[in-house]
Amino acid sequence: MLIGHSKTIQDLKRLAREKKLAHGYIFFGPAMVGKKLVALSFANFLESGDFAASKFLNDGLKIEPDKNRTIGIDAARRLKHFLWQKPTLSSRRTAIINDAELLTSEAQNALLKIAEEPPPSTLLILVTSDSDALTKTLSSRLQKIYFSSQPSASIEKWLIDEFAVNKKEAEKLAAKSFGKPGLAAALRNKEFQERLKSAENLLKLAEGKRRDFIKKLLADDDFNLERFLDAAIIIIASERLTKKQEVERWHKFLTLRQEASYFNLNPKLQLENLFILN
Repeated sequence: MLIGHSKTIQDLKRLAREKKLAHGYIFFGPAMVGKKLVALSFANFLESGDFAASKFLNDGLKIEPDKNRTIGIDAARRLKHFLWQKPTLSSRRTAIINDAELLTSEAQNALLKIAEEPPPSTLLILVTSDSDALTKTLSSRLQKIYFSSQPSASIEKWLIDEFAVNKKEAEKLAAKSFGKPGLAAALRNKEFQERLKSAENLLKLAEGKRRDFIKKLLADDDFNLERFLDAAIIIIASERLTKKQEVERWHKFLTLRQEASYFNLNPKLQLENLFILN
């Protein structure tokens, strides 16, 4: 179920009806606000007339980061091959690249050639929470659509209607979601709640106990630095940053989260360095 973005959805539908769609778009804005869901729903609308996400599309292709959290040249080549085929049910062959900020330079260069000379009936949608990570030349060939955070009241109502959450719990989750429906839903997940608790514990520990706690965290085979940093950032953002050291640490967490998307980092060293303040 989509929350908000009604103006954007109406505009996309109108452009489709009037046959005025561009060959490519960048859906950008905060994470977990519904960018990917709108992209998938729009691809389904073009194919079936139903504006709702579908698990399977004849004329749609969704590309996600690989296990190394990158989108490389092979994915770009697969996309190119897909777009050069004629649509069978839809007016467009729609390719959606999620987390497009993780495209390698080589892959972006390959996409640039597609954006400059798009095949007939092409619709390319890049979904990203960091549009600055895309090259200026690629960005300039695509139209940008911004997706904003949603009001807490809307998220609260969605939680009640969609998940049968009681009003008190829905209000609590909506307040913690910072306008992100995807985060509100994730906060209901037990594994995610445990991750939040671990992040909260690490932030509260005294220096002498912190290293042992980090060592214990890393002993878990399922530990993922990016997911852990996401949880820590949520915890920090929920508190009032009134001291200079707190603000400095906040920026260090944000910077490390961005770097973790691009580089293979040593989790132990990086987590320990987070608490070394200038």
